[in-house]
Amino acid sequence: MLRIMLFYLPMGTSSLLAALTHVIINGVLARSAEPNITISSYAVAVSLAFLIDLPINVIKQTSSKYSRDQISFKTVAHLAGIVTGVLVLLSIIIGWTPAGQLLFHYIFGVKDDLLLPTTQVFQFLAFLYLFSALRSLFQGLIINQLRTGWMTVGMVIRVTVMFIMSWFFIRMGWTNDGRVGALIFMTGLAIECVVTVWEGLVLKRALPETQKEQMVVQTKQLLPFYLPLLYSSMVLVLLNPSIQATLNKTENPTLAVASYAVALQLSNMVIWFCASVHQIVLQFYETQPREVVRIVTFLSLLAPSILLTFASDALGGWMLKGILGLQGSLLQNVQLLLIFLAVHSFLFPWIDFVAGKCMLRGQTRAIMASKMISVTLSISLLILFLYGFPQLNGALAGLVAAMIAPLELLVIYLWLRHLEKRQSENPIEVTVSST
Repeated sequence: MLRIMLFYLPMGTSSLLAALTHVIINGVLARSAEPNITISSYAVAVSLAFLIDLPINVIKQTSSKYSRDQISFKTVAHLAGIVTGVLVLLSIIIGWTPAGQLLFHYIFGVKDDLLLPTTQVFQFLAFLYLFSALRSLFQGLIINQLRTGWMTVGMVIRVTVMFIMSWFFIRMGWTNDGRVGALIFMTGLAIECVVTVWEGLVLKRALPETQKEQMVVQTKQLLPFYLPLLYSSMVLVLLNPSIQATLNKTENPTLAVASYAVALQLSNMVIWFCASVHQIVLQFYETQPREVVRIVTFLSLLAPSILLTFASDALGGWMLKGILGLQGSLLQNVQLLLIFLAVHSFLFPWIDFVAGKCMLRGQTRAIMASKMISVTLSISLLILFLYGFPQLNGALAGLVAAMIAPLELLVIYLWLRHLEKRQSENPIEVTVSST
């Protein structure tokens, strides 16, 4: 148990701190003269930036698996370079051509008066993939060398710098532009990247030139591993724009987008802490299954307890009112959203647990199927609730998340049970089909 915790805690803590960075930024923007506008412009721009960043996130998993020697590391780095170049080009097109405003207006549903500030925020974020790619590449190396403590070190430094910047901007009164949030975010990411690369280069120099059994020597050898994970991630691309577009058509779209952005970042603080459950399944489930299940059970109880505490007036007021500066209808909408998102946070560790078991058996198609079904049903419910209950505003998205989570868990669990049954009946056939 201790060995698993020492492996997992640094990754979970760094993910938790990553979510905290966005809470800090929302705390700055909430103190602007028109917080709904500044938070909305930042939220839409950063949500698109994160969607485009999905192919970079898979680089970390690819690097973690294959960066075992100098040649393999260079191969993964080459793949990271190609992906980064494509994403930077795409971001330039979105940020500096009319295509960007058309995308924000017709896909994300951004109103005309918010188009310019949203585009300006995205321009600030257009080159984050350069830092993100380097961080993912070297974080993968740090993980497979079991030096996950360095991920926490880099994130602590990042959060500290961002907190100092936030305090300075609030003190100076520079809070009325969403680009302030983008500047804080980019600075923190760059600093974390420097720390990660510093330690990663040390570990890289210690790698052997080649192993007895060379893992990869060409970029195309990485694609059978990289592409299925990418496709599973890209399924989610449809969901966030759909949520943003739906919220922009509710009775009070500015309030809906702002409240959802704040509540989602608070939810991510606990969700992201549980987002590495699949890693402990991959590393430890076959030898210590009971210990892994105990940890997942603990996380599934911890996550909703924290969100419900934030949502309560008695215990959560110091966070929502004192730290984030929320007041009035924005505060009430965030509290309602947190209650719905607590349901999702309860089931998320179990969804990731079952996904980890699918990865362990090489059956990533089950993960993709569950994502496709959950996204399809989510979009359908968003449309249905929009026409039936537009007065819910931001809470509409939270209600959908609470309803879809158990369905997603059921789908991936039943698919896994089916695969396990097939494997027990014909192990050779299943093994071949999963490659």
